[in-house]
Amino acid sequence: MTLEEVTNYIDRKVHRDEIIFTFYEIRVKLNLTEEDSKVFLSYCKTRLENLGYKVYTTGDKFTYKDAHRTVESNQLMIAIRQYNTKK
Repeated sequence: MTLEEVTNYIDRKVHRDEIIFTFYEIRVKLNLTEEDSKVFLSYCKTRLENLGYKVYTTGDKFTYKDAHRTVESNQLMIAIRQYNTKK
């Protein structure tokens, strides 16, 4: 998967406040190998952080909408949009 394909894939999802990448989505639907999945998620992490998202990977704990959550084993990455509240 090229960097352009990764960018296009993210651009289809970026309108959401919460973006979830699952094992099924990455490995089965996109048909990526384990190594390709790592590269894909690395590109996604960089792109999403540049767009203002906080990125969490499998096993990470975080709070979203006053709920304590953990990135589950079938989820490879969750990105949460961070809004700048400074005025």
